[in-house]
Amino acid sequence: MKRLKIKQQGFKECQLKMPPRVNPQKDAIQHVTSRTDKINKLEVKYINEVKGRGIFAKGSFCQGDFVVEYRGDRITEAESERRQKLYHPSCAGFFFFVFKWHGKTCCIDASREDGSFGRLVNDEHRHPNCRMKKVNVNGSPHLCLFALKNIQEGDEITYDYGGADCP
Repeated sequence: MKRLKIKQQGFKECQLKMPPRVNPQKDAIQHVTSRTDKINKLEVKYINEVKGRGIFAKGSFCQGDFVVEYRGDRITEAESERRQKLYHPSCAGFFFFVFKWHGKTCCIDASREDGSFGRLVNDEHRHPNCRMKKVNVNGSPHLCLFALKNIQEGDEITYDYGGADCP
């Protein structure tokens, strides 16, 4: 534990114990392997008819922190095309995240409502506060959001769906 000395005008100096910062990569791997979200720091809220639901910070995140995994079924490109034909036209592809892994096209299909938070993070082209990164866990790719900047309590968690740096 780090100790932080604080001295305020008219008060004695006090020491606060600050827990060490968790390594963001290790934090992501821990949440990926346990298939858990940060329910103590994130919450789902309804926004409106257009956006639907979104994910909001119940606590703060520092720039670089792991925020949430985009969890779903990891499928092939062919399977994603097959599934899109089966889904209702209004949501076909809506929860699909296509990316490259070792030269192959892969897809995370998060269409199934499973209670995970990552599938509900909304798009923000101009000022996203998170960035998607591939995290290798035991040889398998996992898509995780990391904070691009400090995120305060009450902020909506967003990322740019179509950015050039997407995995």
